[in-house]
Amino acid sequence: MKQALLLYTSAMVMIFVSCRTSQKFHTDTGEDKALFKAINDLNRKPNNTKAQADVQAFYPRSKQYHEENIAVYQNSHDINKYSKILTHINALQHIYNSIMATPGTAHLLRPKNYIKEMEALKEEAAAAHYDQAKDFMEKDGRQNSLQAYWSFKKANEFISGYKNVSSMIQETYEKSIIHVVINPIEDRNIFFASWGGLGGDLRYRPEEYQRILVNELSSFKNGDYPARFYTDREAKRNRIDADLEINIQWINLDPIQSVPHTYHRQVSKQIQIGSDTSGKPVYKNVQATLQIIERNVQVRGDLEYRVQDQVEGKTLDYGRLTEDVSWKESYATYSGDSRALGSEDWALINNQSGSNRNVDKGEILNILMRKIYPDLRRRIQYSLN
Repeated sequence: MKQALLLYTSAMVMIFVSCRTSQKFHTDTGEDKALFKAINDLNRKPNNTKAQADVQAFYPRSKQYHEENIAVYQNSHDINKYSKILTHINALQHIYNSIMATPGTAHLLRPKNYIKEMEALKEEAAAAHYDQAKDFMEKDGRQNSLQAYWSFKKANEFISGYKNVSSMIQETYEKSIIHVVINPIEDRNIFFASWGGLGGDLRYRPEEYQRILVNELSSFKNGDYPARFYTDREAKRNRIDADLEINIQWINLDPIQSVPHTYHRQVSKQIQIGSDTSGKPVYKNVQATLQIIERNVQVRGDLEYRVQDQVEGKTLDYGRLTEDVSWKESYATYSGDSRALGSEDWALINNQSGSNRNVDKGEILNILMRKIYPDLRRRIQYSLN
């Protein structure tokens, strides 16, 4: 039993050492690349004399690089300096952790642990952003409340739950909320007014895209940007005065038809024309020639959007998005024996208008909107940042 336990313990030690020495450390800083190469070399082979020499040479350089950058940022009056300093302290701490985790390396360098500096910086940064937020709160106006909101959130990023920051974030969020109304998606285009080939099937429902846009913007911005989104009907029902309005409309739907292409296709079929004296069927080969006319059709759609500040009466963002949808139309005439024609041939012959009867205005608008929608939502999100 004791021997089995000893073997098990030895095996576990070997597994631990194997896992430890196979670990590879990474860095996001180019200046530390040479140092981490040496650390990884030592991690694989602790007695690598070249790697030992490289670690001793490159560690002071990396340490000096980060500490000099920290010193520069510390002299800045920009409150954003704390994030920049923290980046360098995190890099130094990562170097320390990597060296301490590498067998036989710590005694070569006596690396510095930056945990205390990191905690002190976070405390100082949280306090600075908290004080900045309080200063904004003493000023009137939604914009100052918004700035206070962002500053409280930043303080919370450095130290979660700092002072009463959670309640202050909620308070400034409520004071900063803007009401965004997305109006119905309009169609200013006279769709193919002179082209009778396409009908007026209105399966396209713009109110559904309006609803999806409201829902997805609400989900994306919830808890992040102080905004609430409404359709025009919801705003009217709840007596909401819009701070921002988003207007969307189709302004062009242009059909482009290619020059028709004509070609011929021969078809034939064996048909029974009777029976012989013994009752066996008698067949005859019949032939016909199809003249097929094809053309490619493309519809290009332009969707215009505008983000309007109703309080200040100015446009925050404007753009036009363009996409297209295309399909092939074909019809045919024939000469010869009609009995040679199949069902697909007759479908072409009966389609004398040349239009694809499965393509209508509603479907085209649906296809165009599905293509345009992701970019539309992204642009509106960006305009509200």
